[in-house]
Amino acid sequence: MSREPGFSGLEAAVVLIAFVVVAAVFAYVTMSTGFFATQRFQEVTYAGIKQSTSTAITDGLVRGKYTDANGLESLSFSLSVPETGEAIDLSEMVYYYAQGSGAGGEVPLANVQPGSGLLYPGGSTRVTLNLLTAGMSGPKAGGSFSLEIKPPVGASTLIQRTMPDAFAGGYIP
Repeated sequence: MSREPGFSGLEAAVVLIAFVVVAAVFAYVTMSTGFFATQRFQEVTYAGIKQSTSTAITDGLVRGKYTDANGLESLSFSLSVPETGEAIDLSEMVYYYAQGSGAGGEVPLANVQPGSGLLYPGGSTRVTLNLLTAGMSGPKAGGSFSLEIKPPVGASTLIQRTMPDAFAGGYIP
């Protein structure tokens, strides 16, 4: 009688254990990758929410001080943060002023009132840019200007105005 070699119970157990170990390692690697991706997704989501809620908006009227000799000497406007936003540090704001369609420049914070402090959600402050002392006065009546307000985080706000031909100071429509 010949004996045929068979698969013993011990060999079957070793193969089964090997399959279980390989499957466990694969599952661990897959879950770790998923957790890592989820964490990155959460960080990106929170960064996006922070940027979208950290915006400064203008409320109300834009006013200008004007003289015939220098043109537009200063601008003032109300700046606020929406109720759902985050506080903005005014010392990190950037105000970029351009006259007409020409090149412009950043208004130094020394010529901005208030130049420091925090603007809290739901709060508002009146900002005044002294263009004359910053060396950026103009345009004359009938001319145009643009002002870009850039908070440290979030979207910028743009103010573009064309002054009436008879402008002598006050509200700029």
